[in-house]
Amino acid sequence: MDRVQVFPGAIPLETDILNTNKNTMIALAKLSAAMLGLNTIANGLACVPTGPASLQVVVNPGEIYSLQNVDNTAYSSLASDTAHQIVKQGILLNAATLNCPAPGTAGQSINYLIQAAYQDLDALPIVLPYYNASNPATAYSGPANSGTTNNTVRQGNCVVAVKAGTAATTGSQTTPAADVGYIGLWVVTVANGQATIVAGNIAAAANQSILPGSLLASLQGNLANYAADTGTANTYVISYSPAVASLKDGMVLWFNAKIANTGASTVAVNGIAAVPLLGAAHSALQGGEIIANGRCMVVYNSTISSFVLIECTGAAVQVASATQPNHAVNQSQVIGVGQTFSNVTGTRALGTTYTNATGKPIVIYVYGVTSAANGYLNIQINTINCVLSQQNFTSSGVGISAVIPAGATYTVTTISTTLSNWYELR
Repeated sequence: MDRVQVFPGAIPLETDILNTNKNTMIALAKLSAAMLGLNTIANGLACVPTGPASLQVVVNPGEIYSLQNVDNTAYSSLASDTAHQIVKQGILLNAATLNCPAPGTAGQSINYLIQAAYQDLDALPIVLPYYNASNPATAYSGPANSGTTNNTVRQGNCVVAVKAGTAATTGSQTTPAADVGYIGLWVVTVANGQATIVAGNIAAAANQSILPGSLLASLQGNLANYAADTGTANTYVISYSPAVASLKDGMVLWFNAKIANTGASTVAVNGIAAVPLLGAAHSALQGGEIIANGRCMVVYNSTISSFVLIECTGAAVQVASATQPNHAVNQSQVIGVGQTFSNVTGTRALGTTYTNATGKPIVIYVYGVTSAANGYLNIQINTINCVLSQQNFTSSGVGISAVIPAGATYTVTTISTTLSNWYELR
């Protein structure tokens, strides 16, 4: 931050004060940009009905932060500066009242856009005393004793305005776009015959850019990264405030799901084109990973141009196939889930080696009849003798079973036993 230096005995100049003001403005602007970024954003400016209610609304005090030229016109004796841009703060100190009349045609409604913009305004004109070189005891009245006024303040204002849409059949009316230089804050909907505006007639404008609270409150409450979904099943639509301008790798967002998903899903954020919503295993959702009113945490992965659902409270979580002892398993890796008993007797033979290529463990059940005393069945897994079942008498039934790990080989060997049945849970 630059600071003006003055010295004892030096003649004071008007530029000393002007540059002090300008340097302070630039310093605050740079701090604002570091904290809030360069996109136009507002703070406060809540829109509420009048009291008592009428066909007017009140925009409460607040501020707007907007990237602007340092000075479009000369600031007193300092030249204009349009070569540099800074984030200026426009202030609305007093509440503003705006008219939103009802349409005159029965069955119609109209949407009003409440919009805001930054404005520099030279104001507070005063006839100032000027130095009179010919008679220092008597000051001139205005420049060259002309009696004209000088604007004594350059205000940084937040200007709010109402822009009317086109009245149309109720439900089909549209909201007008913000004028150049303005941002949309609120939408007020008024129907024919309506005499008062209530809170239910006021809604946030699409992609509204208003800070949800103070910086500390926003951080503690996750206010800027949480919003309610307004879409349909499998198509999630969320508008955050301040609006998300673009999707960034690693961006983490939360939303309250309106409806459960039934299959593959997408997410659209603040009007940005919808992208796939994948599970934590980077696979398409199958259904049940999102429940109504579940709080969903998603992270954007630019490598796959998708949001990844990390969790939805109360819903199932997609996990990749476990490859290490302490990994969580998914359903496809659990014995008995998604598997059925199959009679494979006709395709199996004793003494022949088979491989479990199903990708998950299977269970085999083998039954035979002894043709001599001490007949038996033996199961080898990866050539290791693991299970043996023996009968001491001829013509006796003998059964055996074992779990075969995924990818393992298995062989059933025998002495004096004939195969009767071979079943597998696979």
